[in-house]
Amino acid sequence: MFINLLPHLYFVSGEQGGRFPYSNGLLIEGDKRVLVDTGFGPSRRKKILEKGRVDIIINTHFHLDHAYGNKYFPEAEIWAHAYDAPPIRSLNKFMAYSGYGELSAFPNPEYFPDGPTNQIVHRELKDGEVLKFGEISLKVIHTPGHTLGHIALLEPQSSLLFSGDIDLSSFGPWYGNVLSDLEEFVDSINRLIDLKPKVIVTSHEGIISDNITERLKSYAEMINQRDETILRHLQIPSGMSDLLDKKIIFKRYPEPQKVYRFFEQTMLEKHLQRLAKQGKIIMNPNGKYKAYA
Repeated sequence: MFINLLPHLYFVSGEQGGRFPYSNGLLIEGDKRVLVDTGFGPSRRKKILEKGRVDIIINTHFHLDHAYGNKYFPEAEIWAHAYDAPPIRSLNKFMAYSGYGELSAFPNPEYFPDGPTNQIVHRELKDGEVLKFGEISLKVIHTPGHTLGHIALLEPQSSLLFSGDIDLSSFGPWYGNVLSDLEEFVDSINRLIDLKPKVIVTSHEGIISDNITERLKSYAEMINQRDETILRHLQIPSGMSDLLDKKIIFKRYPEPQKVYRFFEQTMLEKHLQRLAKQGKIIMNPNGKYKAYA
């Protein structure tokens, strides 16, 4: 449940192995008690609260599997990047940044009772600033793509990096919000490669200390692989509904399927826009996409 990474710095493993709807986090037991993300689940929350109040929560981004637990630490200040502060502060902004609109099936009340709530963000973080908590310092690395204000956190002395949802999962990069961005996601992964971390801790895969550079490169390459898969399917003219039925990215649609089809469509649209910009596909008058021969 808690793994000591450095003096005063602990990895908090999320329930169900940190898989959605949970996520992994960090706990700093220094001159302040600090949590990085709060999506690890109720059993972890209970253990943390048994040892006293939490002073500060740093959210790597606004998604509910990372920030939903904020409300269980009402005395804590919430810190987040300036670009992701609005959807934490406002339910309306949350829906707008996500692009869900009238998607009533989200959020799933089984995972997130009462859904997102309006919260105070006490401090807006910016790229490059160093947050000091006694013997632990964390440098803010702005890594957009997953969300506008997604951040990673680097402990400079040990080169330990908390990479959030640049998570090195077998699923690959996720950019299923309307404001997610493919090119920014790739640039952010490359930025983490340039940092040469000795240990990387991710929100859904945990602690990784081997082949980090190669794993980050392979993770980024999955975006190109999805491009190629889409192009193969577009040898035959296909509309969006045809592509959705192929399950190119998600492979299967769990319940509620409406939500996962929405995520798939949002991600496919970003690939189609990129492929069209590269001159690799065209849209026929009937609304179907076709790969250039």
